[in-house]
Amino acid sequence: MALVAGGARRVLVEVPPDSGLERASAAAGLESVARPSSSPGWAAAPAPGGAAEHPWDQAHRAVRDPGSVGLESVAPPTYAEPDFVQTFPFPRPDSGGLESFTGSPCEDRAPDGFWPVGAPEFGWHLDDGHSQLRAARTRAGDPGDGRRVRVAHLDTGYDPRHSTLPLQVLSGLARNFADGDPNDATDPGRHFPGNQPGHGTATLALLAGNRVAIPGTGFSDFLGGAPFAEVVPVRIADSVVHFATSAMARGIEYAIEAGCQVLSVSMGGVPARAWATAVNRAYDAGVAMFAAAGNRFGPSPPRMIVYPARFNRVVAVCGVTADGRPYYQSQLHVHMQGCFGPPAKMGTALAAYTPNTPWAVMGCGGSVGFGGGTSSATPQAAAAAALWLQSVAAPAGTEPWQRVEAVRRALFASADRSHPAAGTYFGRGALRASAALDQPFRTDLPKTPADEVSFGWLRAAGVLEAAPTGVERMFEVEALQVFLQSPRVQELAGGADPASDPLPWAEAKPVLAELSRSPLASRALRAHLAALLVRA
Repeated sequence: MALVAGGARRVLVEVPPDSGLERASAAAGLESVARPSSSPGWAAAPAPGGAAEHPWDQAHRAVRDPGSVGLESVAPPTYAEPDFVQTFPFPRPDSGGLESFTGSPCEDRAPDGFWPVGAPEFGWHLDDGHSQLRAARTRAGDPGDGRRVRVAHLDTGYDPRHSTLPLQVLSGLARNFADGDPNDATDPGRHFPGNQPGHGTATLALLAGNRVAIPGTGFSDFLGGAPFAEVVPVRIADSVVHFATSAMARGIEYAIEAGCQVLSVSMGGVPARAWATAVNRAYDAGVAMFAAAGNRFGPSPPRMIVYPARFNRVVAVCGVTADGRPYYQSQLHVHMQGCFGPPAKMGTALAAYTPNTPWAVMGCGGSVGFGGGTSSATPQAAAAAALWLQSVAAPAGTEPWQRVEAVRRALFASADRSHPAAGTYFGRGALRASAALDQPFRTDLPKTPADEVSFGWLRAAGVLEAAPTGVERMFEVEALQVFLQSPRVQELAGGADPASDPLPWAEAKPVLAELSRSPLASRALRAHLAALLVRA
């Protein structure tokens, strides 16, 4: 996992609700990322300062000097963060480092022999011994127009000509937050190493793919878990390994605007406060969110579940293989495998099936091969949520957030926990979609606390006695981003999680000292950490 140095040509400015800053940002022509309501909004502005300046130093400049982002007529914003471009490392295509197993666009994508293939039938992941999605969708049936569950699909877009195109794609609601026409979510399918061409087309097929016949396999069935659900394609990137922070936030915000009840996103990275704002707003609006836990390559980051899956109001979807084992071999193995942990997150995690699941291949005559990664697992869980919401009526007076908690509880309570290490690797268990339909709509479940992005270890020295200021929040968000990209710093923390685990000052001090020396840290963060270490 990496943030591109200098790859933030913009800053995201937090816009408080009902403020002069809100009106001034509109007058200054800043691009709206999220409109303020009862929670903050966000506006994107060109990054101030020189191109060689660290993006977080540019964000601090925006707070100190509002004129640098066109807000000189009002009080300065209290918080800003870089609109980073996030990228991820990947090995050679022939080393098992990609989610679809091929070195060129239209090669025959055979199963990855490193992992168990499972049942001999194509589409094995749908059967009763695995996700149970085939049985669940048969039980749920086609609800007909006006009663369909609406699902937001955030990815690289979709191919409107592919054989797996879902029955109920709402192309009129499609949005593009990556580039080009904002109303055109067509998957560009660009083919170059590591780009995972057609990634959105493949994950959409697993979510709600149409009926297809696969020559030589005997498979003639719906490829998607929830083929009768309405799907809103939201394009947030060209590639699963290269996307902007703001695009993820805008995609989640748009899911609310489009009236979606479920969201599936097979992408992720390091967190931003704009993501936390969007996730909290979506949860309160009744959007059940499912996000990929992420993939790892040996000892390199990410070591644990990535964001937004890491947020507790989002269900992280981990991997379980065809023979019921974790989609993980060892920290040192360089073959692509799934992320899991920390333990505090696994209470809101679920596993679904990967690898060697179907993978719709874009630009190759509508063909379907095999793929993997937690990208394949995520749409299965989202499809199961859509089927449950279609089948189980909400009691009168139910709040939108209660719908989220009810469907999550149904999937968690019905999941298979027979594997001895299920809690460690699968969270609440392995997906059982048909069993979930037997779970009632519970309205007595507590509300999950709001998500935030913080690094409380900066407060371990006791130098902060009140709630952090906006600038102190900026230091915390950057520190967490650097921590998540730094194996050495994580080793010094002894496996502790800054989002959930307290760390005594004697143990926090060497962690913060190492952060202060990181080449990934901004000048502002290094100075802040140096001053904190001296004061403490």
